[in-house]
Amino acid sequence: MMNTEGPLVSVIMPVFNAALYLDEAIESILRQTFTDFELIIINDGSTDYSSELLKQWEGKDNRIRLFSQKNKGRAITRNRGLELASTGYVAMMDADDIAAPNRLQLCYEYLENHHDVVAVSGQYETICMYGVQLETSSTPLEHEDIERSLLQDLGAVFIQGASMIRKSVAITAGGYDPSYELGEDTDLFLRVALKGKLMNLPEVFLYYREHPDAITNIVNKNLIPHCIQRVNKAWDDRGLTLDENFEHWLENLPERTVQQKLLLWGWNSLRKGRVDISRRYAKKLIFSHPLSVDSYRFSYCAIRGR
Repeated sequence: MMNTEGPLVSVIMPVFNAALYLDEAIESILRQTFTDFELIIINDGSTDYSSELLKQWEGKDNRIRLFSQKNKGRAITRNRGLELASTGYVAMMDADDIAAPNRLQLCYEYLENHHDVVAVSGQYETICMYGVQLETSSTPLEHEDIERSLLQDLGAVFIQGASMIRKSVAITAGGYDPSYELGEDTDLFLRVALKGKLMNLPEVFLYYREHPDAITNIVNKNLIPHCIQRVNKAWDDRGLTLDENFEHWLENLPERTVQQKLLLWGWNSLRKGRVDISRRYAKKLIFSHPLSVDSYRFSYCAIRGR
């Protein structure tokens, strides 16, 4: 049952060309064990068929509030979501991920019972583009460990898509900074951490999808100086000095081609007995890299089922 006085939580979902995964993302929110929420969906100038899907969803559930705008990017869109939110608690959701059924309930109850905590998140499972599990996180649970890692720009220790934050704190901290092309969520959480604690819970809250178009797959290493500038500011905010020899994790990030990723996800699916999914990867590989020996070797194994 919905709270007769209005929702207790606002879920904000920016959408940009996410039609392939949009239904799963929306369904995972609408099927939450916690039902007193509003789902604010902002179509950020999508050019695929996301708009058509969103119009269909809008008529299916009165908790959905749909807005559209010209493409403005992630930070500005999330800030608009913060402004539109009518509740005191805000959960961000990406349109290509899947929320665990108890995500909102556990986050809401934790914040209600821990007034010194300004944002809470949890564990996550990385999944491939077709939803097969890749790995499970083991993020630190306590504030000090989380903040220490965030100060190294290790944003995956407090993942935005699994989090809930007090709206008043996010607004007071200044919201998302649109000048950052990468790590605007880490930047916000570091500013929020100056006002209270960040905590992770041990439960899996999110199934984080990897696919060739995901931002983490197409990071431009030319952004490294910009990232270091952002990290340096967070240290300075705390009266600390960043080591001049600080090496950003992007420096050593292995660069994988689309073919390498498809092979990685395909072999993972085959090892886990998802022959149907491995054959979908085989088809993509044969069409996208028809002259590759690796593509044919994997496809042969996928057809055999082992």
